[in-house]
Amino acid sequence: MAKRAEITSIARNGRHTTYERITHVCGGGDTPWKLTIKEAIKLIDTGKWQFFVMRDGAPVKVEALNSRTGARYLKTANDRYEPHDMLALPDCPADVVA
Repeated sequence: MAKRAEITSIARNGRHTTYERITHVCGGGDTPWKLTIKEAIKLIDTGKWQFFVMRDGAPVKVEALNSRTGARYLKTANDRYEPHDMLALPDCPADVVA
């Protein structure tokens, strides 16, 4: 059975391409974690973890998809093509190490 984990924050880089802007996802509350996008996508693809974000008090599934150029990225089920819900999250805490 897949572990369910809430993504509460993200790390960004300075790129303008929406698909490449997020570099890491973070969460965990009492036991904080930080994963690269590549690590998170692998966990989704292998069925080990299921990620979600909270929107308006309800969990929204995070999906791993391919962009038009073939780049793998994460977005929520609410978003059409770009990860707007993910980009609305705050920055990962500085003390959480990948």
